[in-house]
This record gives sequence, structure tokens and C-alpha cells, in this order.
Amino acid sequence: MSARGRVRRRLLGGTPPLLLTSIAAAPRHHRILRSVLIAGAAIALLAALSHRVPYFDFDVAITRWVQQAEWPIVTVPLNLLSAMGFPPLVAVVYGVISIVIFVAGWRLEGGMAAAGGLLGATLNHLGKAIVDRPRPPQSLVHVGRTIPSSTFPAGHVLNATIFFGFLFYLVSAHMAPSWRRTTAQALLLFVIFGMGLARIHSGEHWPSDVLGGYLLGWIGLVGTTTLYRKLRAERTRRWLTSTTHSRVSTTTSGSL
Repeated sequence: MSARGRVRRRLLGGTPPLLLTSIAAAPRHHRILRSVLIAGAAIALLAALSHRVPYFDFDVAITRWVQQAEWPIVTVPLNLLSAMGFPPLVAVVYGVISIVIFVAGWRLEGGMAAAGGLLGATLNHLGKAIVDRPRPPQSLVHVGRTIPSSTFPAGHVLNATIFFGFLFYLVSAHMAPSWRRTTAQALLLFVIFGMGLARIHSGEHWPSDVLGGYLLGWIGLVGTTTLYRKLRAERTRRWLTSTTHSRVSTTTSGSL
């Protein structure tokens, strides 16, 4: 065996780790792909129906039921979540979080978090332009504020699903099991699912709009995490190749 082959074998331990990871993760990738296909079919059907009708009967029933909750312990966090999703505050929050991650040394992760936020905004604008559904009227439910834009999908929910969903992925993938990781995961899930409840409670979106936001957000989240894994794997491959060449050169020079 050549010097280069011996070094590569010591570094990679026989089978390349990335190959082993890919083999082990194959069933999970298939499940995720199926979930994306199902979400895609569901969002297409829901968007077509929402374009034809301004609301469904269950939209009114669910909204009225949610709006019965008027306790401060419920309304205060929901109002805060809704406020956080409006521009320009949403851009500040997402931008600051992305910059903090980038400056902390996780440059790829910070960049992908920012890209996820931009993807959410793009999908939101496209969805609203295509479906063009009117907002819930004051005559049916309580409406927190009048918003002139289309209501489908729920942009707050779509953006939060992609952005905070990607943060949830990073925490789960890179933090060792501990109370800190569990706390971070719980907070991120609260923001993601609390945002949907907040938008219904405000009366500014129908539940079907929120469902559309989650479906489209899931597709965007899978796309973001998939691209991140590919970029990270490519970066690791280049590092391994560079390290191997460096050690081979050192070994060869030492044997002369």
C-alpha cells in the first residue's frame, strides 16, 4: 500500500464516515421525501380551494373558539408572537439571530439561517399573489388589525416554521443531550406552534391560512436543511482531502 493510501486509511478508518452516515440516514431521507410530497399535494389542494372560497365553515368555528381565551397568561405571549412577525421587527429579529450565529463562528449555519428567512418571505409573497384570498371580516370574528394584503398563506407561520425550524434542527444536530438543549428545543417549538395559534387568536388569519403556512413552511424547511447538509458535507470532504494531502506530503518528505 502506498504512503497516501496508508494515511487515508488511518484518517478514514476504512469506510469513509460520510458514506456510513449517508447509508444510515437513507430510510429517514425517504420518509422526509414522502412527507414533502404529501405536503406539496395538500398545499396545492388547499390553495386551490382557498382561492375559490373566502373561508370554510370550520375556519369560523375554530377562530371563535380560540378567541374565547382572554386570560393574560394566554393573550400576552400570543400578542408578542404576532408583533414579532410583522415588518420591520421580523427582519431585525431574524437578522440579529443570523448575525450572532455567524459571528460565533458558525458561518455556514448563520448564512443558511438568513437564507431560510429570505426563502420564507419569498414563498409568502408568491403564495399571497397566487391565491389572493380576503382577510377575515369583522362581521364574523374579532380582528386585531386591518391588513390589506391577501391572507393565504399565513406569512408569520410560514416564516417561523422555516427559520425557527432550522434553528431547531441545528440545536438537535449539534448540541449534546442536556437540559440546555431540551430547553432550547422547547422554546423553539413554542415559537413555531404558538405563532399559528397567535395568528388565529388575532383574527388576522383563518385556521386554513395557518395550515397553509405550516405546509409550505415544512417544504421550505426541508429544502433549507437539505441544502445545509450538502454544503456541510462538501466542506467536510474538502477538509479531509486537504488534510490527507498535507499529511501525505509530510510523510513522504520524512521518508526521503
